[in-house]
Amino acid sequence: MSLPLVTAVVPTRNRRELSLRFLERMAAQSYGALRIVVVDANSSDGTVAAIRQQHPQVTVVAAGDRDFWAGATNRGVRQALAAGTDYVLTINDDAVVSADYVARMVAVAQQHSCAILGSRIDLLGEPGRIWALGTSTDWGTERFLRLAYQDELASQLDPAVAQAEVLEAEAMPGNGVLIRQDVFRRIGLYDAVWLPHYHADSEWVMRAVRRGIAAKVTPAIVVLNDFGAAQKRLPLGSLRGLLFTFFHPKSHLYLPAVAAILWRYCPPAQRGPTLRALGGRFLRMKP
Repeated sequence: MSLPLVTAVVPTRNRRELSLRFLERMAAQSYGALRIVVVDANSSDGTVAAIRQQHPQVTVVAAGDRDFWAGATNRGVRQALAAGTDYVLTINDDAVVSADYVARMVAVAQQHSCAILGSRIDLLGEPGRIWALGTSTDWGTERFLRLAYQDELASQLDPAVAQAEVLEAEAMPGNGVLIRQDVFRRIGLYDAVWLPHYHADSEWVMRAVRRGIAAKVTPAIVVLNDFGAAQKRLPLGSLRGLLFTFFHPKSHLYLPAVAAILWRYCPPAQRGPTLRALGGRFLRMKP
C-alpha cells in the first residue's frame, strides 16, 4: 500500500538560518511521502533565495506583510489541499525533530484514527522539560488557555500520562500538529481576521472539538521548540508599548483575539470572572 501524502506547512519571515536548519532536518526524514510548503511573508534576508538554492524540492508560497501566522498558514494549507494531500502537518520553522518524526506521527494517527494529532513540545535548550502537551481551558482565571504540563519534566510525569500513546486535548499549539485533510474541509481554515497570529491554532482545534472531531496529543513524539521567555515579553513601559500589547496582532494579549476566544468558547457565567482575572493580571504587570 502507498503511504499517505503528508504536506508540512511552514510559515516564515526573515528567519533564514532557522528555516534552513529546519529544512535540513526535514530533508533527512525517513518518511517517503512528504512534501514541504514554506510560506514566506515577504522576507528581506535572503530566505527564499537560500531555500531555492539549497532545497529546490521545497515549494515556496508567497505571503504578504499582513498575513501573520494564520494567514500564512492558510495559504500553505490551501496549496496542500489543492495538490491532494492526505495530511497537513503544521509546524514552525524553528522546530527541531528526529529523522523518524513524520513516520511516527503518521503511524500513531492511523493506529488511533486521529483526525488531529499534536506532538509533545519540549524546550530545545532543555530536552525533557515540557513546554506543552496540548492546551486546556481554565475559565475564570487569567490563563484561560493553559499549556498542559508546562515546565514539567517528562521523566516525572504520572505514568498514566507518560505511557499513554494518545491523550485527549481541548486545544493545542500549532507546532507539530498532524491534521487529516477532511477536517479542514469540514470546519474551514484558521481565523485570520480575528486571530491573525496568537491563539488561532487553539481556536481552530476548539472549533473542531465543538463539531465533534476529537483532538489528541501524543506524549511519546517530541518537537523541540526553540523558545525563550523574551519572545513573549511585552513592552509595557510606554504608551506605544501598551498599544502594541493590546492592539498589535503579534501580541499574545491582542484584544480582538482574546475577545473572540471568550465570546465563542467561554461559558457565559464565566466571562465576567475571566475578564476580571485578566484585568488583575494587567494591573500586576511591570514595565
